[in-house]
Amino acid sequence: MTSTDVAYRVLIVDDDAQMIADLREVLSEELTDLGEIHFESEQDFSAAEQRLIDEDFDLVILDVRDAADGIPSAAVEGRGHELYDAIAGARWLPVVFFTAVPQQVRDLEKPPLIRVVTKNAWDEVAPAVRDGLLSGVSELRRRISDLVERKVRVFLRDVVAPHWHEMAGADPHEITPIIVNRLAAELRENGPSELGYAGDGEAVATAGQPSAARVYLKPFVTHHLTATDLVVSPEGDWWIVLTPACDLYEDHPDANVARPRKAKAQYVRLAKADRIFTEDGEESESPAIATWLASSKSNSHKDQAKQVFGDKQNRYRALPGYLDIPDLLVDFENVVSVPLAEARTWRRVATLDSPFSEAMLIAYSRSVGRIGTPDLSFEDVKVRLELEKPKARHVPTQASTSSANGEIVKD
Repeated sequence: MTSTDVAYRVLIVDDDAQMIADLREVLSEELTDLGEIHFESEQDFSAAEQRLIDEDFDLVILDVRDAADGIPSAAVEGRGHELYDAIAGARWLPVVFFTAVPQQVRDLEKPPLIRVVTKNAWDEVAPAVRDGLLSGVSELRRRISDLVERKVRVFLRDVVAPHWHEMAGADPHEITPIIVNRLAAELRENGPSELGYAGDGEAVATAGQPSAARVYLKPFVTHHLTATDLVVSPEGDWWIVLTPACDLYEDHPDANVARPRKAKAQYVRLAKADRIFTEDGEESESPAIATWLASSKSNSHKDQAKQVFGDKQNRYRALPGYLDIPDLLVDFENVVSVPLAEARTWRRVATLDSPFSEAMLIAYSRSVGRIGTPDLSFEDVKVRLELEKPKARHVPTQASTSSANGEIVKD
């Protein structure tokens, strides 16, 4: 919502004035329960694009056949993509394509934020607009933008300005990463709460336990494969990348650098991430959980199964389910090496966020790098420190027999 007196602002872009009028009428009647909606319109796409730059809307209804410039866009292949890219470049917001050429933009459809409705399908356009408005994306975008602007303003005022003389002697380019890193840390620590996010449901009920959303960077941030990426093989199995990030780093193909850096690794090391529950929910891919499910459910079996979710053992690390990521149990004993070129073809799903990424790699290093040593006894030291009481020493008794004359003979 953009204000208290106007619930939503919707921009209709169509070169047909009658179509704009019909849309206003239909949507005004069908969406009365959403409160007041301010419908505005443009018949020229260039003018609409400028308005999206200058003004704030909650949703745009767009006709791909924009012929206001004298060029029948329906005859231009890819016109729908061009229009969408221009819209998204000006201001990203939910889009409803209401067009007589839906085939041009059908591949862009991602409900509820991008919908494609065939022109004159009046029973479909109102639900599409409703879903886009109720998604809350435009309101969230405004709040995030305001939050970032406020954080940058406060940081410049309270940190940069008072310490400018200290920073002025440094390379001016160094100030940029200082601001970016500080802003990222501030948003990570306080951003969700300032945006009104308290966590989701049961995760908040247990004090101190973060939401599963905190574990993952989804979608992934880097353009290349990196450490603790969750990937899915062509066979549909889940794996996690264990190769250090420095061995996988690559400059972006579009980076303007004289000598682009390439990945140093020829092979990628991956650990199997078994689904704790199969699709039917009755079995498990994980050996540890499968053993429990097939056991007599004794206390000893239960203790063994519970241990895999803690950090007192070295073989397993659990990952929580989130969106399309199932509950997973990483098995450090089930590790493979795959050629980098092959691993690049696997489907990347997410990357573990800090500090979960570092914790996963350290756990793997501990698993493969531990060294067994003989147990040493410090019982005497503990007794001297009065940490333990002396243990009674057992003195073996000597066996004895009687001689023929009745004397005791000791062995």
